[in-house]
Amino acid sequence: MGDEMDFYETNKDIDRYSNPSLVQKRAFKLLGKEARIVISPRKDKKYRIYNPETNKYVDFGSMGYEDATKHKNLDRIRKFRLRNAKWADAEPYTPSFLSYYLLW
Repeated sequence: MGDEMDFYETNKDIDRYSNPSLVQKRAFKLLGKEARIVISPRKDKKYRIYNPETNKYVDFGSMGYEDATKHKNLDRIRKFRLRNAKWADAEPYTPSFLSYYLLW
């Protein structure tokens, strides 16, 4: 995974629930090559990203639940996206936006 996973050692359970390299690829595509995803130091969150507009970090993704990068179940993805459709229009760098586009 390389440099983009600086905090990887702090939460090895991430592989049970998500695919960090796929999340990083999606972040590059959605937010540009400056977007760096790291494992969140918060035990209840999966990832952290730096928001260059606010100069703050944003933690997102609930730890303990598989996301689409892991299970790839099309029915679960469809249901999640229907249930959380309003997240598609959220402001970039909000946890809901990041979860919707990077994890699902």
